[in-house]
Amino acid sequence: MGRLEDDQATGAIAPSTPEVAELGDTNSSSLAWLCVMGSFMFFYSSYGLMQSVGTIQSYLQLNQLSAYSSRDLGWISGIFTSLSLFLGIQSGPLMDAYGTKFLAPISVVVYVPVFFLMGECTEYWHFILCLGGLGGIGGALTGTVAVAVTGKLFNNNRRKGLAMGIALSGSSFGGVTISMILRSLLPRLGWQWSMRVLGFIVFGVMVLGVLCFLPYPRLSTHVSRARAPVGKMGAMLNFSAFKSPPFTFMAIGFFVLQFVLFGITGILPTFAVKAGFGSNAGFYLIAILNGTSCFGRIMTGVIGDRLGHINILLMMISITIVFMGVILVPFGTKHASALYTFTALWGYASGSFLSSCPVCLGLTCEAKDYGRYVGTSNFLASFSLLVTVPIGGQMLESMGGTALSGLYLAVLILGGACYFAARALLLKGWLILRARI
Repeated sequence: MGRLEDDQATGAIAPSTPEVAELGDTNSSSLAWLCVMGSFMFFYSSYGLMQSVGTIQSYLQLNQLSAYSSRDLGWISGIFTSLSLFLGIQSGPLMDAYGTKFLAPISVVVYVPVFFLMGECTEYWHFILCLGGLGGIGGALTGTVAVAVTGKLFNNNRRKGLAMGIALSGSSFGGVTISMILRSLLPRLGWQWSMRVLGFIVFGVMVLGVLCFLPYPRLSTHVSRARAPVGKMGAMLNFSAFKSPPFTFMAIGFFVLQFVLFGITGILPTFAVKAGFGSNAGFYLIAILNGTSCFGRIMTGVIGDRLGHINILLMMISITIVFMGVILVPFGTKHASALYTFTALWGYASGSFLSSCPVCLGLTCEAKDYGRYVGTSNFLASFSLLVTVPIGGQMLESMGGTALSGLYLAVLILGGACYFAARALLLKGWLILRARI
């Protein structure tokens, strides 16, 4: 399986020796934790917008694009989130080959103009090209840099869950603040200036992130040229990660979880409006979701460092299946209190998914290949993001919220099965329940 060694005395899965040359001892290096803050800021800008894109979609449906259906508007956010992951198949190898020295500044140059251009958009195709197209390209670069930096620095570190949780909490913090900023600015400044203010905020945050990455501009590795392709060869697109069966099951599981995660997050404001809970409910639901998600990412990372990240991920999926079946499916469209309760619980659960999945992926590869493995996994997941919001919007309009909730529940069960299979392959056994992995 590449990098796993079975600790017979404890039943734990211990990582092999780290190969990252520039990193030194990340257990004690404050510079490594500075890079985690850089990842936090890049996650704030990229995944933070993805987590709050439902707020933008809800506003557009009531204003500029009121003539279009939820399904049509879903393609805008669907292309944005999908392209952000789809291009990971190339941005991941680029990160392995060139590091943050080039990709971090390029991310700023590509991503920040999206907000200023979006303020000028008035037609449906404008938003498709600006937010969907250019935003997707910038999001791919920004998101890949954010996850790969922390993944490389802490791939073999005993506190990798805490580090990834702190970094990923940037997206939930971004989801809360971006949603609240828009909630405050849109009625007072209008669409154009709200987007400009948001653009200046994202620019400042990303510049600080670039500065945090300066201690490790390359994240190079101590391996021979024959084993570690560099430069143009290392940046070439390839699908060799799928040769690993555990990775393949994790990639499929991530595909499934992203379908549910971004489907619920993207459709939640529209879900609330369709249920008759008022137009402002969407803003508050997104804020609650991202607020509890922040705790989920950090706490799950800390617990996962002790009990095993795949174990915790499977536990959280099981708990989520229960409260989705008990709260969302029967009561989500009937009682506002039930929807708010589900949103708070779902925020914590989805945060744990996002925190655990990148760490679990590190069990299938070496640190030097982490960018490529993350990029390949994101590439596969991008196809689920492309269709999840449009499918959710169509089902919400034609079949209602109860049927849509049932679909998400069934898909989540499939995701749990995939990660359970990956765990069994890594352990070479299905019922090794006490292993810490």
